Amino acid sequence: MLKFLVAIIMLTWNAAYSDNTLIPEQIHLAFGNTPDTMSVQWATMDTFCSSNTKVWYGQDKNLPPPPSSYTVDGSCYQFNVVNRPTLLKQSHHVANMTKLTASTKYFYKVGDGINWSSTYSFTTAPNALTLSSTLPQKFIIVGDMGSSSSTAYKPSASPTKILSKIPTCKPSITLTTSNPARTVLPWITTEVHTQRVDMILHLGDYAYDLFSENGYRGRLFMNEIANSSSYVPYMVNVGNHEDGFNFAFYNEFFRNMPAPIDAPVVNTGYGNTPNNWYYSWNVGLIHFVTLSSEVYYNKTDLIDKQYKWLENDLQNANKNRTAAPWIIVNAHRGLYCSCDSDCDSDAQKMRAGILQNGKYVYGLEQLLYQYGVDLWLNGHEHNYERMYDIEPNEIFTYLSGKTTKTTVNPPGTVYIVTGDGGNFADHEVFTRPQPTRTAF
Repeated sequence: MLKFLVAIIMLTWNAAYSDNTLIPEQIHLAFGNTPDTMSVQWATMDTFCSSNTKVWYGQDKNLPPPPSSYTVDGSCYQFNVVNRPTLLKQSHHVANMTKLTASTKYFYKVGDGINWSSTYSFTTAPNALTLSSTLPQKFIIVGDMGSSSSTAYKPSASPTKILSKIPTCKPSITLTTSNPARTVLPWITTEVHTQRVDMILHLGDYAYDLFSENGYRGRLFMNEIANSSSYVPYMVNVGNHEDGFNFAFYNEFFRNMPAPIDAPVVNTGYGNTPNNWYYSWNVGLIHFVTLSSEVYYNKTDLIDKQYKWLENDLQNANKNRTAAPWIIVNAHRGLYCSCDSDCDSDAQKMRAGILQNGKYVYGLEQLLYQYGVDLWLNGHEHNYERMYDIEPNEIFTYLSGKTTKTTVNPPGTVYIVTGDGGNFADHEVFTRPQPTRTAF
């Protein structure tokens, strides 16, 4: 007898959209620049940063007044695309919770001192003393995830329809074979609230798209993920679908990533933002590195800076392999895939680099291999593909790469494509024979 599992998922946010433009929404966490820091970002619908930016946090869920808890100020950034009056206007707030104790649960709320959000919680990352009690580490990796809203999911949805959908998002959603989820977000939400999850890593392409419907789809998407991203760090990289308005929506919506202190700011034409295109952070046994694949296609002015930063970062990570033996690198587009023509010249450009003065430069594959990167993660292809260990063997086709098919302590980098988070572009089928380097 066949049995079907029906999942009841509660999707809630701290408030439906309100006439009060100072109510915090779109709350999401990120690891900070130091191990004892957690960064939080949220939005308000006032357009001129007319309110204060504060986060109130502590280990008591009732958040008693200081000194039993902490209240710190952050910064506000107006996001208003000039000469586009129909585009969404909002203020983005970023604040850092500092001096946190490892492997400890904290409670927090954000606001301006008068208008506060609900109270949320998170657990800090382990340090060397607490690591063993937190193993195994658990991460949710997803790529190319659009909005789960049945209204905003459709490319033809208007801003009015999206806004009218918000108050009706609160009831339970029953997922059955006749009412399937359009994205994996309901399952992500379940994992976050029923299992211990250390982090969510989204491998580019959000909402489809953040700037669609004059930015209202991005607003809805950020509120959809908030039921997870307000509880665990939501780390990101930039995808090709973020290219609208010169990537301004990505840069503004995810200001709170741990940008390298010495990295150049990114100017989208709508103001400077921190460099959330390439950065790294440590969580327990793992050194994570986020890269921008788009510097090879859309913002080539950053390609040299990113490459030099990456080599220096990998050198430092290798000096710390006793504490963090794993190195995992991620970007939106991949070095290897086999489904279709994306796996030809585009993938080859990232593997071998770009041609300058008759020589290929800035190729990533040799660098990853040289510094012993264990795992590469990317989205972009709307499917799943896992490679074996790969040694560079560039033959300028999708069949490049040599493998020993070793699955224990592999001698080369393992590449995984996971871009099947769900979106209106649907699943991407495999149209070519499976290469020997591909395990699944």
